[in-house]
Amino acid sequence: MGKKTFSFDIILQPEFPSNSLVLIQEALRITNQYRINEIFKSRLITIDSKKVRSSNGQWWKADGGLEAIKNPDFIILIGGNLPIQKKSKKLFSKLRTAHKNSSKIIAVDTGVFIIAESGLINKETIVCTHWETKSNFIERYPDIKIVENIYTINANGLMFAAGGISTLDLILECIKRIKGKSYSDEISEALIYRPREKSTLQKSENFNLSKNNICQKSILIMEKNIETPIKITEIAKKLNISLRTLERKFYNLYKMSPIKFYVNLRIKFARNLLFYDDRKINEISSIAGFNYNSVFINSFKKIYNKTPSEYRKYFREQQFDKNIIEK
Repeated sequence: MGKKTFSFDIILQPEFPSNSLVLIQEALRITNQYRINEIFKSRLITIDSKKVRSSNGQWWKADGGLEAIKNPDFIILIGGNLPIQKKSKKLFSKLRTAHKNSSKIIAVDTGVFIIAESGLINKETIVCTHWETKSNFIERYPDIKIVENIYTINANGLMFAAGGISTLDLILECIKRIKGKSYSDEISEALIYRPREKSTLQKSENFNLSKNNICQKSILIMEKNIETPIKITEIAKKLNISLRTLERKFYNLYKMSPIKFYVNLRIKFARNLLFYDDRKINEISSIAGFNYNSVFINSFKKIYNKTPSEYRKYFREQQFDKNIIEK
């Protein structure tokens, strides 16, 4: 590859997770520092070149707007933590043009929604997103192949990271492919991190801790039975243990009964739908396995101190607050 400098234009969406950005920047910085050379060059881009706020409330100054993007080697699109990303035809057009001109495109977290809207995903493309937004993505784009892996790489130059630490896993894999394993290894060593394979699941079903195995297996059964909950006695039966044993293990590990844990799990599932979905409250209540809307509302308020409607309104108002885009 010689002394080629690889360019990364990082597009930041309002309320983006700053941890993903920092992990990317640190990986690129470490290589440049160790090699005493600008091997990787990155810029921060926003749609209109204005400051943008990350999910932790920190403000980030852009190096330029979309017009500054001129066929970089990589475009990294970091999606925001907002319920609905604002659609930008200008962004869609820029992504399509960059992809046509052979720029590789990495979508992080909810960035996959924007890539889907841009029309770049074909039938062979395999995507991933954070597990919290997966059900909403399937609802919106039922024909797109989505997996629960931490990241995916496609032959057409599209790559997807589920978010969080998986962003670093994907960046390390990219660096390994363009510069070699010695480069990615020195970054991993500097960050005291052992990279994971792309086949790694976000929520692995392979639990090695035998002490907690019963609880984890129970949770997997619960997660697969959200809309139509099954009885705790049935879960115990599936695991070939007594109800008392199951209850004892949950109390020891989670300080609550398996029944309460199951209800909380369904409430959390409903919370994600409120956050990322437009369906009515009673529909979400039903999808989360509640026969009575009043029970759902009371259970939700006990955990989040707001009714489902209040909770949704709070985040929707945040989304359309202009202060998250400019200051």
